[in-house]
Amino acid sequence: MNFAALPTAKRAPSDAAHGTGASRERFTAFLADEASEQAVRQCVLEMALPNSSVHRGNIARVVTHLQSVRSPTALMVDVSGSELPVTEIHKLAEVCEPGVSVVVVGDRNDVGLYRNLVRAGVADYIVKPLTRSLLQNVLTSQLEGNAAVTAGGFAHQKLGTVVAVVGTRGGVGATTIAANLAWYLANNETRRVALVDLDIYYGDVALTLNLKVAGGLREVLENPTRIDELFLERAMVLSGKRLYVLAAEERLDVPVRIDPEALPTLLEPLRKQYHYVILDVPRQPGALIEQIMEAAGIRVIVADQTAHSIRDAVRLRRFFDAPQANQRNVIVLNRSGELGKTDISQKVMSETLGLAIDVTIPYHPKSIIAAANAGNAVVASKGPVTTAIQELASELVGRREVKRRRLFG
Repeated sequence: MNFAALPTAKRAPSDAAHGTGASRERFTAFLADEASEQAVRQCVLEMALPNSSVHRGNIARVVTHLQSVRSPTALMVDVSGSELPVTEIHKLAEVCEPGVSVVVVGDRNDVGLYRNLVRAGVADYIVKPLTRSLLQNVLTSQLEGNAAVTAGGFAHQKLGTVVAVVGTRGGVGATTIAANLAWYLANNETRRVALVDLDIYYGDVALTLNLKVAGGLREVLENPTRIDELFLERAMVLSGKRLYVLAAEERLDVPVRIDPEALPTLLEPLRKQYHYVILDVPRQPGALIEQIMEAAGIRVIVADQTAHSIRDAVRLRRFFDAPQANQRNVIVLNRSGELGKTDISQKVMSETLGLAIDVTIPYHPKSIIAAANAGNAVVASKGPVTTAIQELASELVGRREVKRRRLFG
């Protein structure tokens, strides 16, 4: 696609070639008509905004553009002529990174439309024709504080979702599910995903995805004051276009002293840069698992049809009981049918746990072993396991529930 941009603007390359913070534009605008484009272009030049660009195009072109490059810090989009502008904003939210401040430009002076867009989480809605003073006020507000909107004082901030994946017993397949769920969201749902393996001694996430760890996770956990965007960029390993992995393989004879502030300090910058932060949670007692369960918006509990798994699931209940308003639990039955008639039935499992099973992943060793031997994600190929992971991903992105939600806020 041929975009018209400022001659001095630097177009952001794809994530495949760069780390978490590289080549991200500060401001990007897409305007549907020449007059608006020129007005914004002139304002950008007068304000001397570095690493910014102005393009011709409607919101559909913005969606296509952001599927191949990083989202800017601030974004201006044009919905002029759109019959369903709020629906178009919904589509934009599917590809926009967390933390992006979005201003919508339109040709309808409609208070109802303004309110609907603000409810969706956009920073502001401005009506054409675009004047110099209006643009300068909007851009200053947008770039200096995540866009505090003048009319309603609405502070815009969108953060990624933390997903904790924990197995009810060792060997139940929680790591396989965490790695493949992350891979699927990144490659099939076009999301930026951070996958963190918190088992620094025996973690298998990097091995599952055939990656060589870059190191740095230990420093993150022991000395959280070192955490910043550049440090994370060097510590994380890229898998594909949008999946970034933070893992470690520490020596067994070297103790790691985890700082109590490590997890919240780590999650803060990750949630600003990724749609999903997936944590592969080790089965270890202590303060860390309690912090994880409290911080996670979605807690994925992986069990199988054995008495051992059900017993430990009951023991884990205190960590994921009584979710808050912004939290939910997803119960995954993995390796269903592995033991044949000796399996404990799903009905008995649900009654014992007091929780319904949300997703069932069939026992299919052929695809699991083939993927492991090839160093590939299982979901890179079609099959029953891929279908189940797709269902789990739908639980996360909300497609299995029809409900309104804030998109940018």
